[in-house]
Amino acid sequence: CATPVTEGMRVSTLSPRALSAQHATMEFLLINHPLDCPVCDQGGECELQDLAMGYGFDHSRFREPKRVVPDENIGPLVSTDMTRCIYCSRCVRFGQEIAGDPELAITGRGEHSEVRSFLGRELESELSGNIIDLCPVGALNSKPFRFAARTWEMLALPGISAHDAMGSHLWGHTLRGRLMRVVPRPAPERNEI
Repeated sequence: CATPVTEGMRVSTLSPRALSAQHATMEFLLINHPLDCPVCDQGGECELQDLAMGYGFDHSRFREPKRVVPDENIGPLVSTDMTRCIYCSRCVRFGQEIAGDPELAITGRGEHSEVRSFLGRELESELSGNIIDLCPVGALNSKPFRFAARTWEMLALPGISAHDAMGSHLWGHTLRGRLMRVVPRPAPERNEI
């Protein structure tokens, strides 16, 4: 919500009007998002899946076919499944505001929107792998880790980044004693964002 907080303001998140707005938002997000959670690499750690389960809203009144967005090769780290994209723009804003290298953009408008790299180029920023962790729905995944294991099968071990002078906190996800992937671990005092 972008409404500034003011003194005496009362906010009700469980009123019929608020619940109706939440259901409408979920319905809009699910209009074109495929319900393929069992085969999605983000299954089990998907923000949209959590919201749909939390609000008990996993269907749509729309019966039209869901649109299909072509994938593109954007480099050795990131695999794409852009049909799952909900256009939250986290990846685009990360490139512009944090990495300082706007390699992704939302092209088109409305129903024809797509997140694309400029001129179909591969991502070259050394920070491009971070967009994998920012994507809430599995549209951008780790190419080396893709289909290697499910989240709930792995053991998460805390660690510290060896190549970062700040010592950013990480989770090392292991399966049968083998390191499968490394993801950020929340530590606001150490990790800036």
